[in-house]
Amino acid sequence: MPISENNDHWCPNSLSPYFNRLSAIRVHTSKSARRLAMARYKKLGHLGAMDRALDPKLLGIFDRIARLCAAAAVLIGALDVIGRLANISEISFASGGVGLSFLLFGLALLLLNRQARFSLKIIGYLLAGFGSAIGAINFARYFFDLQLVNLLADIDINGFQPAVLITMSPSDCILILAIGLAILTVDLTIKRVRPSEFLAFFATLGCVMTIIGVILHIDSFCMFVACTRISDVTGAAFFILCVAALLARPTTGLIALFPSPNAGGVAIRRLIPLAIAIPVFVSWLRMYLEKIGMPTELALTLMVASMVVLFGMLLWWSSWSIERLDDARQLAMTKLRQSEKRTRMVVQQAIDAFVAVDSNGLIKDWNEQALEIFGWTKDELIDKSIIETLVPKRFAQGAADGIKYLINNAKGTSASKPIEAVAIKRDGSEFPVELSLFPVSVDSERILCAFVRDITERKQVEQRFREFYSTVSHELRTPLTSMRGSLGLVQQLASDMQDTGKEMLKICDRSLDRLIRLVNDLLDVKRIEEGQLKLELQPLDPIKMGTLAVDGVKGMAAQASVELELIVDDSSTFIGDADRVVQVLTNLVSNAIKFSPKDRHVLVRILKSKNPQLLRFQIEDQGKGIPAGQIKTLFNPFAQLADGKSKLGTGLGLAISKAIVEEHGGEIGVESSDEHGTIFWFELPLTQRPVVTSTQMSTLNLQPLDLEV
Repeated sequence: MPISENNDHWCPNSLSPYFNRLSAIRVHTSKSARRLAMARYKKLGHLGAMDRALDPKLLGIFDRIARLCAAAAVLIGALDVIGRLANISEISFASGGVGLSFLLFGLALLLLNRQARFSLKIIGYLLAGFGSAIGAINFARYFFDLQLVNLLADIDINGFQPAVLITMSPSDCILILAIGLAILTVDLTIKRVRPSEFLAFFATLGCVMTIIGVILHIDSFCMFVACTRISDVTGAAFFILCVAALLARPTTGLIALFPSPNAGGVAIRRLIPLAIAIPVFVSWLRMYLEKIGMPTELALTLMVASMVVLFGMLLWWSSWSIERLDDARQLAMTKLRQSEKRTRMVVQQAIDAFVAVDSNGLIKDWNEQALEIFGWTKDELIDKSIIETLVPKRFAQGAADGIKYLINNAKGTSASKPIEAVAIKRDGSEFPVELSLFPVSVDSERILCAFVRDITERKQVEQRFREFYSTVSHELRTPLTSMRGSLGLVQQLASDMQDTGKEMLKICDRSLDRLIRLVNDLLDVKRIEEGQLKLELQPLDPIKMGTLAVDGVKGMAAQASVELELIVDDSSTFIGDADRVVQVLTNLVSNAIKFSPKDRHVLVRILKSKNPQLLRFQIEDQGKGIPAGQIKTLFNPFAQLADGKSKLGTGLGLAISKAIVEEHGGEIGVESSDEHGTIFWFELPLTQRPVVTSTQMSTLNLQPLDLEV
């Protein structure tokens, strides 16, 4: 359907829960689109988490653990390096190369966090590369007999040998090289596999075996054949660094299972730590029992029994937790299906037609009411072009561009401001419709949904109102003008008439004036509705405008015993239509007079606005003020205060004044209190600037003659 106005405003809709559920409805997605999405996730490094929901809270915890471990590695490495440089053995826990590598790797992991800038990541990769080079030099020394370290052995700087800072044991260099390569490949994915994870797992295994050896008091426990066993402190430090490397990217790969809120994530967070702790504890228990003199067979029996019981309890606990999660998931899915069924029924039974299209303009959904309005069944139009079937040819290009624009640029999923368009039925006849548009995400694509209402009857009613306005303009205004002239002639000839007759003529004159004002107001409303409120903008003198308005209502003020006063604080020339500005001032000043007590003042001020580009007109009365609950509706058409005096007007003056001011590109408002009366104000531009070219009835929240259509 063609779009008749810009769709810039988005507002909440009572059916928004349906729009959210709609994203769960499966629609056709081509294999090429799926491959494209897969390639995009590979490029961004999100492959592991592509179809996995992650718990933001757990993700934050893992991020903090990674940063804390990296910071601890920096501290440990810095202490070791300082100990080597200052010859303080108490803080030197390992060979010098290990401490320097810890310092470099810890800094690299801090710089390579997920939110870091690209320039910082480059520095992190360089630090990781330098640490890996230290491990590679020692690896080449022990396994390939390349004595690169010996080149620095002969260098002596005041008794300090730099070779001390890069020398390490065979076991240390293997772990350092594995961790360094894991950090360097932290963002690398090869066919859905992250090498960084396997390298970090390998290094973690060496650290865990060392820690287990310490707990079980097995000095020869080492994962490498013919290697020097690493110390317990070094093993713990390596473990901290390995944890930081493993958690550097908790949203991707196998490690992304840990922050998952699903059953798999819950199971792995419980099973992995206990799968390590239980065998270690049972083994330690066996060795302790043998140490205190228990026979080996009995100790072994107790170890096996303990392991069976503990693993059985672990599996039972995990299964029970998974069962609870599965029950909760099943319940949530049941509620979701019920909610989707309800919302689908709401859409199908809605009084408006519902149509959903993709970015190519192909129809993806269609309810029963759409059949009643357009004459097509759902099966006949699914995957057919809406441009070719429902849009008149003269609007086809604009409708296609509008659909693509809304799908690609609209934010959120709330419904748009209703807009009017023209559609065609199956028989080719055109009819007016009103659209409420909203985009939604379904699988990997965006679609545009619309509620469509046939407004043919409304347009017919509006046409009758236009005819009524025409009648008022041509058949009522002219006789009123003639009556006014005749009444004026009668008043001139009735000099000898008695006082009672003269008073009756005055009543006729006031009633006729009121009727003429009503007709003029109705005609102004018609012009506003049709966007025909033309302004002749020119530089204006504010003093002259204020004087004309005040002079025009002096008689009314005198009759009400109210004193008028014009106060000019700023006489800057402004831009406006002279007749319309005087009309606004007259409306506001006459209202102030009408609601002011006798012997009070009405002040008309012309002053500077807080906005230096605007000039402010302000009308102040000393009445009893306006109730707070009625201020919001004051500028609505036919709005009148709960006061007998308000019945003297048409209820259109403030609505028309608002439209005139906004047509100038200005603003209008009201301030009121019981103690200080009411202040009506409006501001107009000092220089000409772009303004709204037409004020629609909907902008004024206006229904013709305030009738329910």
